[in-house]
Amino acid sequence: MTKAGLSAVILLGAVATANAAPQCYRASEIEAEQAMRYQAKLMVLSDMCRSTAYNSFVNRNADVIKSYQGQMIGYFRRVDGRKAEDAFDRYITRLANQFALGAGQEKVDSLCHASAEFLSRAPQLGKDEFRHFVADQAASQRTSYASCAD
Repeated sequence: MTKAGLSAVILLGAVATANAAPQCYRASEIEAEQAMRYQAKLMVLSDMCRSTAYNSFVNRNADVIKSYQGQMIGYFRRVDGRKAEDAFDRYITRLANQFALGAGQEKVDSLCHASAEFLSRAPQLGKDEFRHFVADQAASQRTSYASCAD
């Protein structure tokens, strides 16, 4: 093999390794991901339990939610670089489907009874309370994420 051919193989191997590298999360992305999990769970439970909690929560926290969504789109742009908004849409759909599948394993009456406190608390969360809640969730879940060396 020529020296140029060997260099090309080494370069291709380095690119493949970089593309295969595990996707890591920055601290702010972990927080944003936890916020999206909360929103998806609330959406599913509100729908299943016929609650207005989701709409009230979203109306009250629209700016914060939009900021977290932007952070997640930034994450997808950073790790993939292509069509970050589409990746985000697929991610949100997957989260909601996961919660719906899990919730669907329970009878609606018992699910709604068990979720009553969660559903009644959500509309009461203001922007600061939601941020603090999500930051606490992110801190407690940090070890389940591959963290980037910021």
